[in-house]
Amino acid sequence: MLTIYGTKQSRAGRCLWALEELGLAYQHNPVNPHTGGTRNEAYLKLNPLGKVPTLTDGDFVLTESVAICYYLASKQPTPLWPDDLQARARIYQCSSWATTELEFHLTMWIREKRGNADAALMTKYLENAAISLSALEIRLTASPYVAGASFTIGDINAASSLAMGAALLDMSAFPASKAWLEKCLARPAWQKVQTLD
Repeated sequence: MLTIYGTKQSRAGRCLWALEELGLAYQHNPVNPHTGGTRNEAYLKLNPLGKVPTLTDGDFVLTESVAICYYLASKQPTPLWPDDLQARARIYQCSSWATTELEFHLTMWIREKRGNADAALMTKYLENAAISLSALEIRLTASPYVAGASFTIGDINAASSLAMGAALLDMSAFPASKAWLEKCLARPAWQKVQTLD
């Protein structure tokens, strides 16, 4: 049995979304690192960093949300994980961009807000996020989804990153990205995940 650890508000949310899109049976353990749920001995054996998400598939343990999504999509044939090499490369590209570029700036903004907020620094993080988002806008002007004509794991990974900060950005400057995000978040699998925890 697949088990995913983490709340929907964490990076585990993209894994839960992938599980729902793929129709895989799973158990959800909404451990929360902010309340100490990932600092006990049993969890640290699964994920020594004490972070979420973690996936278990029998004795197999995997961490890092994007890697988990790739693994889940590889378990069975699915349009979410196309065989086409170039489409797969776009999935890798957009997933890497989402987590290392866009999500980084949005996460730093959130962390700064939780601490002794430096307004100038927070503004800079959002400016950098907007600069990063311009790359997605170019991509989505050329195709309806990040890897081409169809929704894939790449869209789950990228939309999950943007969803966490879209309300902080002026999305009117990015009409293709805004329309794409709304289309992704209207999917029944995303809506189902919003009812969890």
